[in-house]
Amino acid sequence: MQTIGERLEEARKRKGLSIREAAEATKIRGDYLQKFEANSFDLDLPPLYIRGFVRSYARYLELDPERFLAEYDSVVASEGRAPRRESREVYGRVEFGGEAKEGASTGGSQVDQAVMLKYGVLGGGALVVIVVVIVLINVLSSHSSPKPATTAAQPATTQQPADAGAQTLTFTAADATRLKIVSETTGAVIFNDGLARGETKSFRKTGTFLITVEDRTKLRMEVNGRATDIPQFAAGNYGRFRLD
Repeated sequence: MQTIGERLEEARKRKGLSIREAAEATKIRGDYLQKFEANSFDLDLPPLYIRGFVRSYARYLELDPERFLAEYDSVVASEGRAPRRESREVYGRVEFGGEAKEGASTGGSQVDQAVMLKYGVLGGGALVVIVVVIVLINVLSSHSSPKPATTAAQPATTQQPADAGAQTLTFTAADATRLKIVSETTGAVIFNDGLARGETKSFRKTGTFLITVEDRTKLRMEVNGRATDIPQFAAGNYGRFRLD
């Protein structure tokens, strides 16, 4: 008649599983599984855990877990070690399901896990208290020390004197072209650059401007918001004109 360990080993090999794969799936240490398959149940663990591991391993291999537990109890009794049934009040409720994480899988005991959980809760509570204190300090500081009013940065603009005879000159590019504007009075270059398609440039005009256009058909001119024709040039669309 096959022993418990032989049937466990046979069922595992029938599924094509290694000890390592079975240990990862059941969360039971591999050396424990090897001892079970060798029909050795003398582990340095409370009998409650050993029984739970046997039940979980049998269930994982699709064997009858209750039958295996009964045979395990018989083996333990025949070896002169009465199967102790620890009270659940002592160790707490322990479920040995296929997805449960066993304390023995990492070599620790249930008591160690309880201690670690206790300190984890205490540490988490302390962290929450620290965060709350920091938030309260920041809130109180923001109310007691008002920040000085800051002046929003304004885009740099060139302030033009409000001359009574000043005009607003606007050019809009129907297509990419170039434009040059020179003050006849001062000789200063007001603008000398290209305009992208759809780009609009406005200038405050005082006195007479000398305006050179690359292509008069690509520009639209407005004086004080009123459309004004660009003069035609004898040489074509390129030329310079004088705007009083």
